[in-house]
Amino acid sequence: MLHSMQPAAFIVPQHLSSSCKCPECETPFLYGDGVMGLAHYLNKDDEVTQGLLCFCSTTCLLRWEPSSMLGLMH
Repeated sequence: MLHSMQPAAFIVPQHLSSSCKCPECETPFLYGDGVMGLAHYLNKDDEVTQGLLCFCSTTCLLRWEPSSMLGLMH
């Protein structure tokens, strides 16, 4: 579990104003306006791996992860 979902906790300050694209919906946004999540994705060899990704919203973060990876929600 992450201690924060705020990009400022993970991204150096000079990059918070950089533009990026949401991996889920492909909407452009600034890193500083996004939310961070530890998520699963396919690497260049098509192997499932996990890493820190920045999304435009918590909705996109939750849509990205397959429900089987989320575990039990309480």
